[in-house]
Amino acid sequence: MYLRRTLRGRFTTLVGVLGLTAAALFAAPAAARADDTAPVELPRLVTGDPVGHAGMLQTEVNWWNLARIAEYGLNADGADAFPPPGGWDDLARPWAGQGTVSRTTGKLLMVYRNSFDPGQYVPSACSANVITAANRSTIVTAGHCFKVTANLRGALGDDVVVNAVFIPGFNGANVPRFTGTDDSTAPPPGTDVAPYGVWGVTRAWITPTWDGDSTFRSGGDVAMATVERPGDPTPIQQVTGGQDIAFGVAANPLALHQFGYPTDNNRNWYWSRNSDGSTAADFGVAPSLRRGFDGRTLMYARGDTIGDSTVGLAHDMASAMSPGSSGGPWLMNFDPATGTGTQIAVTSRFTDSTGTSPWWDAAWAIVHCGTPNWAYGPYLMSNGFGDLTRAMYDVARNATV
Repeated sequence: MYLRRTLRGRFTTLVGVLGLTAAALFAAPAAARADDTAPVELPRLVTGDPVGHAGMLQTEVNWWNLARIAEYGLNADGADAFPPPGGWDDLARPWAGQGTVSRTTGKLLMVYRNSFDPGQYVPSACSANVITAANRSTIVTAGHCFKVTANLRGALGDDVVVNAVFIPGFNGANVPRFTGTDDSTAPPPGTDVAPYGVWGVTRAWITPTWDGDSTFRSGGDVAMATVERPGDPTPIQQVTGGQDIAFGVAANPLALHQFGYPTDNNRNWYWSRNSDGSTAADFGVAPSLRRGFDGRTLMYARGDTIGDSTVGLAHDMASAMSPGSSGGPWLMNFDPATGTGTQIAVTSRFTDSTGTSPWWDAAWAIVHCGTPNWAYGPYLMSNGFGDLTRAMYDVARNATV
């Protein structure tokens, strides 16, 4: 399944969100697209009106205090991350280096509103990356990190983002565990957790294919956004740097590095247990490969890719990265010494080891039969950047925040 972090449940109310998202909740629908390649801009998360902009941005960021980061940005099982018995491997390991990637990659925290039940809010977590752009304020992530349509979840109503923050270089080592109570009085994250600050997402775009059919049949699981830090006009790229971006890279095999914050162990091929009652042994996973994640640390996987027959522009790679890593960057020509590369894709979903298992068949099987299949791995699919992503980039990179 897709790699947005699995949640404990839906909220019928969420303290503080109504105040900060009023403009988004009642905003007029986005203007009709002039053509079928134009990106779809979601309702603004922070008003463009200068009078209310600063206050709304501050409120958006303030909501994500340490208690809420712990509740929705860390794993739900309460266990610390642990490596396989033989130690971390190329399927996933902590990024121990520094360089640009340690600053540009970060944790994306979101709150969705359900379109069928406007009083229903869903917090979640993904990963994202700063890319070079004219406005120096652009990040890229997965489309499902900003919108999940009902046809994907098999439920009523779309989940559309109304609040999101990006924490580049997130370090969760000092984030205390969730105590079981939503604490609006908890302190904000300090520089130990957010060394480059907490940035509010002001505007977001998705591809027209993801807006119309988010079942992975047609690809397009890519989104971009502009970000801004309250009280500071300095653009994020000036603070963190940015990774170069390329479009139309279709060749496989490629030697790629995947980065992100794997957080949820319930759907992880290499975890010792799963939410449907299956275990790693049911998937034929050797005990020596089992590991767990907690969402505190930037992780990466590396390897050679294969093509994916179900999506036209995709790269599949053996990887143990779990939900929470959605939207994280896949970099080619990556230099570990400098932490730089060229981003050509984002983490989208699990797949099998052949890249041939279609979403609509596999999803039906796992929901209705509980049959182990690619909904847990052992490969991950990255959604490559094609013409639709290029069109979105041309809009986002020049947009005002």
